[in-house]
Amino acid sequence: MIEEILSAIGVPLIAFSLSTWIPGIQRKIQARIQQRIGPSIATPGFWALFKFLYKIPKEPVAKLPNLYKALPLVSFVVLWAVFALTTLTHYHILSNEIGLVGLLKIEEMVYIIMGSLSNTVMGIRMPFIDECKGSNFLGTVKMTLEQLGAVRAFKMITIGSFPFYLATFIPFIPQHSIFLKDVVGEMFLFTLGGLFGALCYLIGYIIMLKEYPFSIMHTKADVIEGPTMEYSAKYRAFYLCVKELLMITLGSLFATLYLGIAPDINNPITIVINLAIAMLFPIIAAIVNAFTPVFTFRQVYPMSLFATTLGIIGVLCALLGI
Repeated sequence: MIEEILSAIGVPLIAFSLSTWIPGIQRKIQARIQQRIGPSIATPGFWALFKFLYKIPKEPVAKLPNLYKALPLVSFVVLWAVFALTTLTHYHILSNEIGLVGLLKIEEMVYIIMGSLSNTVMGIRMPFIDECKGSNFLGTVKMTLEQLGAVRAFKMITIGSFPFYLATFIPFIPQHSIFLKDVVGEMFLFTLGGLFGALCYLIGYIIMLKEYPFSIMHTKADVIEGPTMEYSAKYRAFYLCVKELLMITLGSLFATLYLGIAPDINNPITIVINLAIAMLFPIIAAIVNAFTPVFTFRQVYPMSLFATTLGIIGVLCALLGI
């Protein structure tokens, strides 16, 4: 019981503490690529968290404001649970593919709920639709920027993120099991199926982050912040925590699935190796972000299809045992 508690609380806490430095590292890398100095490493993530906690929150203009404000915390708890399950591979029956996918889908669904609830004046698109008697626009469906962001989030969930979930499934095929305990200790990456699956996972990872070039859900060019527009002060801090924890959680999951290195509290070196591998993914994402513009769905769909094709090849190779 003590080991389970330490695994479920202690290891994710270490990962979260490390993740607060990721935004600063990413911004520094992007600045150097673009020949800028960039901010200090601690500013964008670590100190920004305390800055937002200190500010006075603004009441959101939402249909269910308390639910809207609680949603970032829901996402944080879900991601914490995902990381905790990867540390409990030998202890908990929920440490399986279905449990992980279900929890991550909840994290994605939160953005749809956010956009559906939020309805600020700033989010109303111009020009205003004429609602006077006799107008031809009375039956027009009105959509705010937040709701438009929610629609885009739905598209990303149904199509954009599919390669990621396909890639998480591939390492389980050779083991004929859905439980994490059966993939731990197996070096699946160094197979043909593992290589194709890893490429699919990497593209899916960047899509799951919802950042450049897949930031259309909250691109500042047209929907500003989309579903997350109204978060301020401590609620914005919770949202930042979610983004940071997501980056390291998905990277850690790759180390568990493809290299068989789960963060085991009984073997501290596995925690170090797992988190070191996890940190590589935000760095790769930062490099991609620095070189790419925002993709519209005309680019998102082909990219998702390409990654899915890689994943299908990985599935076939895994089924053939190569």
